[in-house]
Amino acid sequence: MSRKSLFLLTVSALSCTLLSSQELLFFYSQGSAIGTTPYVQISVDGKDIGTISVDEYASSFSMEPAYHNISLGRRGLQGVEFRIEPNGKEIRVFQIRLSEARWSVNEKKQGEIPSGIWALCEELLSEEKESIVVEEKTRDLVDVSGSPPRPGATLLVLPNGTEQCCQISSDLLGELTSIGFQKNYTVIDRENLDRILEEQKMQLSGIVNSEFAIEAGQLTGAQNVVISQCYCNNQDALYSVKIINCETSEVQATALFTLDSPLKLGNRIESLFQD
Repeated sequence: MSRKSLFLLTVSALSCTLLSSQELLFFYSQGSAIGTTPYVQISVDGKDIGTISVDEYASSFSMEPAYHNISLGRRGLQGVEFRIEPNGKEIRVFQIRLSEARWSVNEKKQGEIPSGIWALCEELLSEEKESIVVEEKTRDLVDVSGSPPRPGATLLVLPNGTEQCCQISSDLLGELTSIGFQKNYTVIDRENLDRILEEQKMQLSGIVNSEFAIEAGQLTGAQNVVISQCYCNNQDALYSVKIINCETSEVQATALFTLDSPLKLGNRIESLFQD
């Protein structure tokens, strides 16, 4: 049940269930309900967000401002239903006023409600936005281990092939992987790599093993070499990124994850491999 109590317009210790959002709908109840039930059941777009009593609140979140169907009910009394449309505000506050067998619901502006309630709304919205950032960073993550190189380290990126479900070529995989590291690291460009390999009579084939990767990294002056690969797992594209220390030949960090679009690979790598 999504509710908390308000005591002198401050927060008590009850819990409140939060739904993912970028818009906060906040309902609070005040007044008196002598002789009738003080409990108000609140639904937003058909979803029950909680049942509150006097001096309690319930909140609902959505990913962006939208039209919402609001339904409120009190046992033995006629319910209240209404529809709201977006008004450009991230916080929408609704006061439920109880008075024995009568009750009303009105949307309130910031200046029309106690500052303590508005501060609570801002806190709830801020917490939810922070949780969305964390969720975005870890969404679809299968496994990550180790620690990334220090910022500014020189990296050589080598793609290790793709399969049909990946919907990108091996060359594009390498480019997107490089983009993911360019903000925090110095990435050796492919032309420089090809020139050095040609001088050393080495050839970059479709399959890259750790021994070849380390040797190529050492020849190009890279401190670390990154091997990226995409393969199919039950028709899902699974991305593998492995970072090897060229000096110690040890695997420094790895990540294994899925994406709903290969074009998001650069952003995902940047978020995962930060010192």
